Amino acid sequence: MPVFQDYDQAALDAQYDNRRKVPESGAIAERWMAAGAEARGLLSCDLDIAYGRHPRQAVDVFPAARGDAPILAFVHGGYWHQRDRTLVHFLAPTYVAADVTFVSIGYRLCPEVTVAEVADDVRAALRWIAGNGGGLGGDPRRLFVAGHSAGGHLAAMMTGPAGVPELLKGGCSVSGLHDLEPIRLSYLNEQLHLAAGDVAGLSPIALARGLTRDPAPGGRRLPPLIATVGMDEGPEYLRQRDQLVDALKAARQPVESVDVPGGNHFTALEAFGDPHHALCQAMLRLILAPSF
Repeated sequence: MPVFQDYDQAALDAQYDNRRKVPESGAIAERWMAAGAEARGLLSCDLDIAYGRHPRQAVDVFPAARGDAPILAFVHGGYWHQRDRTLVHFLAPTYVAADVTFVSIGYRLCPEVTVAEVADDVRAALRWIAGNGGGLGGDPRRLFVAGHSAGGHLAAMMTGPAGVPELLKGGCSVSGLHDLEPIRLSYLNEQLHLAAGDVAGLSPIALARGLTRDPAPGGRRLPPLIATVGMDEGPEYLRQRDQLVDALKAARQPVESVDVPGGNHFTALEAFGDPHHALCQAMLRLILAPSF
């Protein structure tokens, strides 16, 4: 019996079970953590800087050499209920080498808090970075946000109308979840406790579809967003990316779609940190030489 579109429960759960789809995911995460530890050993970094009272409401900063560098704030994944900000430290060397200050954002996890409260944490972190960026080794007037998986959802939320677009110069969602209805209906909701009424206000696709199609001159313009997905991630992840891009284009908002050929849910993030990959190059162009 279908529970979402043509998917029965087992098929829907399989679409979002990335560990089962990528059996080597555990080894990949270990590789990331080892590379992150190496980055902390090689680069200057300021760790565990609080932006709130909860231990997870903190950021880790890898400052660029120049004090007026642009800032890239990155939001880790883990389906809103797992992992922490150290998972993405392995990305820092690429961006620091490009004279970009890299900040890894931590946030409270479900089910201790709701997905809406997770989004509140990321808003608070970005507001804190915008207010304190000069002391972190960067220019808060050139603040960008990116994230992977659940972090991709949060990055897309932050650049959208329900986020803090006024603080941001651009963003990137890597394999992000932009429609939370199938998430609510899947096995993941055992940890998330999403209700039907929560979905629209937390789904970047729905929020983008609510934007005015043809704003008047001088109307609201969102920061440009890069949306990417590994081409081997499966039809639901591709749909999530493509429908967000289509909705933003329909609203005449700046958006760029980038593919990761042969990429799975985890290697797509590695492409974000690979200076030879088109995805990383697109992000660096957005930060250093914006073309939108």
